[in-house]
Amino acid sequence: SMIQMKPYVKVELTFIALDSNGLLSQANNGEIRERMEKTIEMEAPIRRSLLYKRVINSFGLVKVGSRISPLFDSIAQALDYPTTEDSDGETVFHNGKEEDFFRPSPDPEDRYSYQIPSSEAASCLIYIISSSDKNSMTKSQLYRDFIKTMGWEKSGGAIEKLFSSALSDPRIKRSGNGRFIK
Repeated sequence: SMIQMKPYVKVELTFIALDSNGLLSQANNGEIRERMEKTIEMEAPIRRSLLYKRVINSFGLVKVGSRISPLFDSIAQALDYPTTEDSDGETVFHNGKEEDFFRPSPDPEDRYSYQIPSSEAASCLIYIISSSDKNSMTKSQLYRDFIKTMGWEKSGGAIEKLFSSALSDPRIKRSGNGRFIK
């Protein structure tokens, strides 16, 4: 199916002030689960670390530390959503809808490049290749277009890493001389 460019829509979770003891008391497990589900419904495909960040921030806490991590893991593992493993081994949550899209993310308030699943970055590459007026592209052309299409100003280590992991997606075709083809 054709890949589409979509806006990144960030989940809106009602703010509830809770400290880590309040979270660890187990009394709020249902609330944590609902917030995880709402976030996955809205933002999938989403990497586990970003999912946790959305939920922990909605309680007024900055990050999931070593005490809260096991709690979040046990709740996340019981969720009824399909998961895959990203190229670096991190869990990616999906909401069961077709992922024939990518979402440019110029605003780090939405997400940073290292928080983007490599499968979504690969969808962006397929979009670039298939909408190009050329029959084939070099890696450096593709990389330049990737940065531009995702809405970033300039390259960087995390973007290079995302690009190279996206290149290993089986949907991306290369010619014998290594150029990228439709």
